[in-house]
Amino acid sequence: MSEIGFPASPLSRRPPGERRNRARRPADSLSTLSPAEATASIDGWRDLATRSAEANVFFHPGFLLPAIDHLDPTVAVATVRGGDGDLVALAPMVSARLGKIAPATRIWVHDYGPLGSPLVDPSMLDTAAAGMIRCAGAGSLVIPDLPLAGPVATALIEAATRAGRPCEIVDEHARAVLNRRSDGPADSRALLPTGRRKELARQMRRLGDLGAVTIETATDHDRVRARFEEFLVLEMDSWKGEAGTALASRAATAAFAREVVFNRSERGTVRIVSIRLGDKPVAIVVCFVAGATAYTWKIAHDARFARYSPGAQLMLEAGDSLLADPAIASVDSCASANHPMIDALWRDRIALGTLVVGPVGGGPLYRIGLAACRGEIAARATARTLRARLKQTHGARRP
Repeated sequence: MSEIGFPASPLSRRPPGERRNRARRPADSLSTLSPAEATASIDGWRDLATRSAEANVFFHPGFLLPAIDHLDPTVAVATVRGGDGDLVALAPMVSARLGKIAPATRIWVHDYGPLGSPLVDPSMLDTAAAGMIRCAGAGSLVIPDLPLAGPVATALIEAATRAGRPCEIVDEHARAVLNRRSDGPADSRALLPTGRRKELARQMRRLGDLGAVTIETATDHDRVRARFEEFLVLEMDSWKGEAGTALASRAATAAFAREVVFNRSERGTVRIVSIRLGDKPVAIVVCFVAGATAYTWKIAHDARFARYSPGAQLMLEAGDSLLADPAIASVDSCASANHPMIDALWRDRIALGTLVVGPVGGGPLYRIGLAACRGEIAARATARTLRARLKQTHGARRP
């Protein structure tokens, strides 16, 4: 029998140390704990994150706890424990409405954490998946940005089917990744069309005409801190600063990002790759490593050097630098679907989608909510297309 817990419940927040008083608790139960109390299981949480059936750096405690603290303190952390009390699954949850209509619980995916796969003990997939499904109660469970071809999605769908719950996959899309391969060169530039490869090489030579160009990968704690501060300034000076979406645009996102990067740098799981002209950064990408997967989390470049394609140059360098580590098998771009820059550079893709698990037997409210959800997804896709066109127009008009 498994136990399900909800630290930091979105439904009833309590100050640290204050617990719900129950004389008796059933074997399968829900509980609410403060974020501070959630850290009581942090060793087991870290262990689960390390050996999870699918890596998800955004659900590691060093990332998720700062995200909850600074971005949304109402987020819950759902945990599933096996009969021996060991942690077998974990994911952040929020209360939601499917299509703004039907009651639902949604795994928390946000702009700074674009992956929804729960942390799952690979030896306890069935137990873990069944526990995750039960988190929905009488409503639906919504899991955005779930890798569709992986063992976690398969286990969740099978668990839902056994429980008599309908399943639908919506918002299917592909994201660029770079996978290690044995049938080709380690140099990702060699995989590009000849014309594109030659043009990028020419642009890099022209950049070199301006001064000494170096590629640096910062890994030690002090260097990572220094390069991340450079990144914050570089991003703030870009169009993201103008739009108010840079990390340093808000105190909360800046504090969150610093805490995450500094936490992970102390554990040696941050790589900051930069192209430098003399001692100044031209482009910087902040990367995380979790298990055999690396993530190119945030990128920024100096718009004054746009003619040299600094973003594309940097992503090619970062991909090769990360895969030079034999422990890393894949690099997740963390980019949006159909991203014009990275999709043209990395040919591999990961299929993602939103898994919607309905209540037992479905029902008319669920079906109406699902239809409304599909409409919302279509509207967001249209909005993204319009924003991309506006961004292209804005970029074309910049001096």
